[in-house]
Amino acid sequence: MKFSTLSPALLGISLLVSGSLLSHASHASVSITKGKTAIPHGNATADKDLTIQNDKLAFAIAVDSAPPWGVARGCIVDIANVKEDGTLSNDRVAFADFIPNNWSSWPNTYTKIDILKDTAKEAAVNIKRDFGETEVSTTYRLFEGSDLIRVETTMTNKGDSDLALLSGYTLWPDSGYKFAVPSEKSKTTDAMEESHASGDTHATETQVTETQANKVWLADRFVGYGEDWAIALHAPYMTEVKNQSRDLYTNTVLEPAQSVSFTGDYQVLPRGNLAPVVNAEIKRKNLDKGTLLGRVTTPDGNAVEKATIVVLKDDVPYMWALGNESETSEYSFNLPVGNYEIYATGKRHSDSKTHQVTIQKDVVQTLSFDELNAPGEVSFNVSDIKTKGAIDAKIIIEKGNQPLIEYLGSRTFFTELNEQGLATFALAPGDYLFSVSYGAGFNAKMDLKSVTVKANTTTNIASAIDVETYPTQHGWYAGDLHHHANVLEGSTSPNYLVRSQLAAGLNVLFVSDHDSTKNNDYIQTLADKRGVPFIPSIEVSPSWGHFNAFPIDSGAQLRVDPGVDDIHAIIADIRRMGATVIASNHPYIPYGYLSSLEKGTAPGGFNPNIDLFELNAAVNNEPTINKAHQFWNEGLPYYFTAGSDTHDVWNQESGLNRLFVYTGGKPNAKAFAQAAKDGHSYVSYGPVIYPKNVMFGDTMKLAKAQTQTISFDLVAVNGLKSVRLIGSDSTATTTATNKQRAVNSVVLENKTLTGDHESVSFEVPQASGWVALVVEDNEDRKAYTNPIWLELVDESQF
Repeated sequence: MKFSTLSPALLGISLLVSGSLLSHASHASVSITKGKTAIPHGNATADKDLTIQNDKLAFAIAVDSAPPWGVARGCIVDIANVKEDGTLSNDRVAFADFIPNNWSSWPNTYTKIDILKDTAKEAAVNIKRDFGETEVSTTYRLFEGSDLIRVETTMTNKGDSDLALLSGYTLWPDSGYKFAVPSEKSKTTDAMEESHASGDTHATETQVTETQANKVWLADRFVGYGEDWAIALHAPYMTEVKNQSRDLYTNTVLEPAQSVSFTGDYQVLPRGNLAPVVNAEIKRKNLDKGTLLGRVTTPDGNAVEKATIVVLKDDVPYMWALGNESETSEYSFNLPVGNYEIYATGKRHSDSKTHQVTIQKDVVQTLSFDELNAPGEVSFNVSDIKTKGAIDAKIIIEKGNQPLIEYLGSRTFFTELNEQGLATFALAPGDYLFSVSYGAGFNAKMDLKSVTVKANTTTNIASAIDVETYPTQHGWYAGDLHHHANVLEGSTSPNYLVRSQLAAGLNVLFVSDHDSTKNNDYIQTLADKRGVPFIPSIEVSPSWGHFNAFPIDSGAQLRVDPGVDDIHAIIADIRRMGATVIASNHPYIPYGYLSSLEKGTAPGGFNPNIDLFELNAAVNNEPTINKAHQFWNEGLPYYFTAGSDTHDVWNQESGLNRLFVYTGGKPNAKAFAQAAKDGHSYVSYGPVIYPKNVMFGDTMKLAKAQTQTISFDLVAVNGLKSVRLIGSDSTATTTATNKQRAVNSVVLENKTLTGDHESVSFEVPQASGWVALVVEDNEDRKAYTNPIWLELVDESQF
């Protein structure tokens, strides 16, 4: 496959006009406008970009603007709904497109844009692109008065070999919340998520794929939504979902010259209401339907804020419908014929009891609710038991009312940034069990609080956290070195990023947004106010590998185009921006750098100036660990880094895994980065390690017949389970049959541990090579150290 490093204009991007193309917004019902999009905060900013609009919605196609994540030009990068006053809402999406083969590298040499129709009744634009040996032809259509963007794609194998592909449409909102495709629950998927959280590297994506093949899908649509908008992706072909249903796929095998076609719709709505989504589904599938109507009030007859009817099917959330904003909160919506469980709720109000309802064909039924109680309030004051001082904390509803619809209320809260240890928020009345945590699983155990919240009443709660270890007192600083804020699909404001990372017990703050440094200076300001080190970063994101670079100079901007430029140009630009460290993120996922190198799809091939390889909390890291051990066997100092890849702090966990870096004292960004580059660090999902006599990344010089030991203090708030000393084959002092083998490493010694704190020592093998530790706690959470290098010195040299 060939790659080009030419500018987009020379990559074969062309604009073919059928009919008249307007250079300004038309007053017709449907219009096509060329140039920078009128969608507020839109990403289509180039002169050749296209915006298509009617009286319901507008969307923009990146013809010349660079799409996110290095994908080929010709995709949707902006969608907005038309508000009641006729103006456009803010952009709601980062990306919407047809993906030929999951999120893998996209070899692309041409993009052709053809405006097929531009009338008051209909607009149609066709985009032809190559994806390696396939051609992908997608047509977008918008009709007068419609809230649907119709998409039609034909993919043709132009090569000489069969192609096995996982293909389909995607919808990646850049704000709001996500409602996944409803289906029966998958035990295997849950088990995989738990194993990743603990650092178990053996769960595989294959397990999830096999489970999805057996799933019963209750619908074929994904919805991104907020309080005042919703966008649904209708995908009738789908058999598999990925990335919280933002990718709706099916498996395809294309023989040479064979084609396959897909159709779908993007539905754009002005409220976070799924009733129109279900109506579109009923119409598309020609389903029999019935109607449910009624009203929602409090016991004393008052209106309920954001009154909502939630519908479950087979105990699985299926849809919801909003009431009007009148004093009686009346509602009416359609459902396909069938049996449902239905309850009413509202913003921070209590839920009604659940009713069993059978929807019959063309029958209108009435169901009203008058039992929703008004909100109450809780006020937390969180402190450290030992120091008595206020402490940052994360508060989660473990039991109690946890709203399905996230704009009606959260289940996760954080203490204030400027009032450390304090958090006050409204909740639906009822009984709750809260977990309050600081550095949960690392520094301290959670504090559990049972609380009864009463309507129109504030309940005060004091929580004292028993912090068991303070890494900074030993010169160690922990950071989550892969964390997003609110760029593209990230939905975390800088303020909440800081609050979440501090509550996680992290000692340095870190942000790495896709191809953007827009949040770096503001987070630096927040860090300075709290006196916490900040490591400004960027995640440079071509389609064939993602790279975190840090620290980045204040005001530095990315100049390369990740969708066009090769690895050598990208690394040169990153260094220009001030980076000491370049890390290859999730290197073995389908679009990871090492994965792309193996497939021959990384433009420019191999560049040795990568410094670190990431153990990512969201993926299977076994291939990365094995590769690192291979590097170490060859004496190459490519070390581990770690990150949670958090985008949404309310539904993901900052610091789920983290890199502990030894700097001796409070570091600046350069000192922290240099220590990480030197391997003075380890990755942990829980256990904390304090070396006593030799630092990770350093070299021990050995002499024959002179025994040396390495010693460590170990801490695990969940209780210690075991520690393994691993090393290269050259360090094995007995026959291989007496050793536990892994790929590219050998277990030299395994110790069973008890208690929360323990000191351990190991005799160092008298051989050149390397050794490292793997520590495990009683929750099966692990820590993986970087190597201690061993150099056996021959006496004859003296």
